[in-house]
Amino acid sequence: MNLDDLVMLAALDEPTPLEHARARRAMRRIHEDHERRLSEGAEILSDVDLLDPLSDEITEAKRIGRAAELRKRGAIVWDSNTRRLDWSDEMSRIFGLAPVEARKSLTSLFALIHPTHRAAVRRRLRAAWRNQSAVDFVCRIVVRDGSTRYVEVLLEVLTDRLGRPTGIIGTGHDATATHKRLQDDRRREVRASSVQKDLTEVDPVTGLLSRKAFADEVGRALRAGTGTLLVISAPPYIRLSTDADTDRDDWFSTAAANLVRDIAGPDPCGQLARHEFGVLMPYTTLETATPKAERVISSLRETRFMAGCGRLDAFGGLVHYDYRFPTASIELLLDAETAWRRAKHEDRPLYVLRKPPSAEERGEICRAGIRNAVKYGRFALYVQPLRDLELNRTTRHEILLRVLDDVGRPVPPTAFLDLAEHVDEILAVDKWVINQALRLIGQGPQTSHYQINISGRSLADPLLLHHLRDAVERYEVDPENLTIEITETAAIGNLSVARRFADGVRQLGCQLALDDFGTGNTPLGFLTKLPVDLVKIDGSFIHGLPDSEPLQAVVEGLVQMCRKLGILTAAEYVQDDATLDLLREYGVDFAQGFHIGEPEQLATVRRPTRSIELELPLATILHQRDAV
Repeated sequence: MNLDDLVMLAALDEPTPLEHARARRAMRRIHEDHERRLSEGAEILSDVDLLDPLSDEITEAKRIGRAAELRKRGAIVWDSNTRRLDWSDEMSRIFGLAPVEARKSLTSLFALIHPTHRAAVRRRLRAAWRNQSAVDFVCRIVVRDGSTRYVEVLLEVLTDRLGRPTGIIGTGHDATATHKRLQDDRRREVRASSVQKDLTEVDPVTGLLSRKAFADEVGRALRAGTGTLLVISAPPYIRLSTDADTDRDDWFSTAAANLVRDIAGPDPCGQLARHEFGVLMPYTTLETATPKAERVISSLRETRFMAGCGRLDAFGGLVHYDYRFPTASIELLLDAETAWRRAKHEDRPLYVLRKPPSAEERGEICRAGIRNAVKYGRFALYVQPLRDLELNRTTRHEILLRVLDDVGRPVPPTAFLDLAEHVDEILAVDKWVINQALRLIGQGPQTSHYQINISGRSLADPLLLHHLRDAVERYEVDPENLTIEITETAAIGNLSVARRFADGVRQLGCQLALDDFGTGNTPLGFLTKLPVDLVKIDGSFIHGLPDSEPLQAVVEGLVQMCRKLGILTAAEYVQDDATLDLLREYGVDFAQGFHIGEPEQLATVRRPTRSIELELPLATILHQRDAV
């Protein structure tokens, strides 16, 4: 039941003489109080209507206005005949004005409405007048001190006895608190739907934890107590080296991963490298963990996965950890990988490493191994195309590093580079990449633009820029066709040093890029403090982009921000046309991924006579120490 219904019901019931008498007494008291206050010199801020509330002379506008006052709401009345506007004292308070200073007109009213809401308020006024129907809405107003409020308004058309419109009345109240609460509720709903539910990184082929995620699990276990770590190498006996064997290789990895997961049960399992798996067994000893480790390895060896491959060539390494003897997760993984290589070297299924090396001994051996890998070139360089989305053709190539395993197969360099950075030997690797890449580029027609990766840790070396300049001149490479990509930007310890390197790269004629932008601890300040030409949006934001509104919002926002700063953008891990179409729509400049083109070897690298197995020298030393 609304106010009109109440008025109609009241009109049907004639007041009794007693009710008339009570009303007159009330009006008399109000009149006497009014006269007394005038005689005392009190300032009257507004007129007092002394009409009998039961009189027929009260208009519809006044009835609505008085009802609004009872509910502590303000009222605004516009008379279509006189074109005059008036509002109540309560509405003045909402507007942040004193009743005596309010200049009441349509012009002053719309001046109080926030500029972004004025057009919408005009549309609602016209709609209410045209349709002669009530309209409710929320608008934003600006008060005297410059702050803003939200007012909830109900507009109603006033009519005479014949139903003809005579004006408009609006009642409203300050709804700022309610509106902000609703805004926050909607924000929370959107945020809840846009937050990634599971932060665990998994290998896309096997579904096991990625090496990084597994290393995090190992790190937590190292801080929490004791236990054991098992690392298994289980490649198939048959040689899988051609591109046509990729699917078959993935099938072997998935089958082996499922078997490891089934036997490990609740223990965390990870995919550490191709055909290399890890099993973390918290709160176990070498004695209690050995039977499970032997069961996993024997199952891998005995299971026939596919015709033509009787079993997997499985070897395992088992190490113990204790929170009382702190060590890094990368070092524990290195010890376990050393142990399985020791098992392979001695042709036994499992090797239990009971006496791990000291941190100093391990670090020195790792550094020596990395230097030997650089010296004997145990790497290969691959190139992957980047498509210019405006021209719709390949105009750039990124040079990618691959590490050669013990049989000369190229594998992703993540684990090797992590170790090189851990022991501060990444600079030697970066210099090798610069030398070999520019040498091979200089031997070609130089018809493309090439992007070369350099770790952020290497920027602290003052001679790196000289090394780059010398290589450019030595191999006669056009610097305008080079972009230096800085990876591991979180490792940049001194921004001033990084700025000097970046300025030097630009002075040389090369461009500068930030790789994997949006992940890790890369600060946005790098975009304004370093002369960056290109930002590569990390693939974690691109994978699944068409099906994720949160990812779309992030990517579109990054692109718009970079465009305003004069920075080009490139998207990694593009896998389908739907993603490509979205990237074009957002204004991304370049796209990279298997959908654009797979990596191809830049040139055949001479196969060295020494292995890159950094753990083999360590295993030899341990064997010699055990013998003593």
